[in-house]
Amino acid sequence: MTCPVARHRFQMSLMAALLFLALAPGRATADVCVTIDETRDTFSPRDRAAALLLLTRQFELAGERVVPPGCSAPYVVSHVQLGATITITLSGPQGQRDATAIGMDDVPAVYSQMVRSLLTGQPMDAPRIVDRTNVSAAQAAAARRVYSDSLLYARLGYGAIFGRRTYDGASVGMIGYRREFDKFGIDVSFFNFQYKSSDRSYGYYGGDNSGMTGSWLKLEFLRFAAPLADRSPYFGGGLSWSTAHLDDGNTSANGSGLQGELTAGYEMGRASTIRVFFQADVGLPFYKLRSETYSLSPAVPYMYTVSTERRYAPSLSVSMGLGWQRGGGR
Repeated sequence: MTCPVARHRFQMSLMAALLFLALAPGRATADVCVTIDETRDTFSPRDRAAALLLLTRQFELAGERVVPPGCSAPYVVSHVQLGATITITLSGPQGQRDATAIGMDDVPAVYSQMVRSLLTGQPMDAPRIVDRTNVSAAQAAAARRVYSDSLLYARLGYGAIFGRRTYDGASVGMIGYRREFDKFGIDVSFFNFQYKSSDRSYGYYGGDNSGMTGSWLKLEFLRFAAPLADRSPYFGGGLSWSTAHLDDGNTSANGSGLQGELTAGYEMGRASTIRVFFQADVGLPFYKLRSETYSLSPAVPYMYTVSTERRYAPSLSVSMGLGWQRGGGR
């Protein structure tokens, strides 16, 4: 025998669940129907029939029940074809969407995006409207323009290393590769070095000094301030694996490790196959150099003593670079 209290609780729970489902937010479902606006459509009768079947399928994939014309949620589609370009307009209770297909094979992907956009109330460029299954040919073609912005380059300039003293000398970037979008770019370079040549050609004497710092591999992310212009300032940052060796008389300092990189520059000829840029780079090591100083005792037995310390050695360089499009792109 069922307990009256338990039965009452079950009835109240069931009523609450039904009320929650009735009041829960969400898009009300309704039967939809699809027709073609023949006054604006330029498709042939055969293509119109195929278009209706394809568009109906997209609504069904979205969870809608498609019924014959005369429903409460009608959708009207039209196609205007000029050469290989097809302009599609789809309107319904949630508004209207316009899109372009490149060729008949591109129409189903465009239908998919338009249906998702209308049913969710989101614009066609919103997240989850376009995915890997419905990218249109027009969208894919726009991405291929990036190939023309694949650059190889080399740099030459002047720089300084700031350790126990300032070591200034030539700055060289031997091999660089830059992949540029309109607003952003990825920069990968190898063998970026700064040299302060020795003051003496032979021997080891007090007062002789030389310095070298550089990165074996540098990775940076760049942003262009004028994305569509032929000339643009840019700035960015990244990381590199660097090494440094400094000599100053009887003191020698060495070290290597990860380094932060800051870059600012100005690039010219972004619409051409040859690029020229002027660039300033700051290297900020995440490590300190181990410095050793050798001293000769002034008294018998005239022995050398070694003292060690840690020293931070950032670097700065200014250079001019010359880049050319890989493969001679557009």
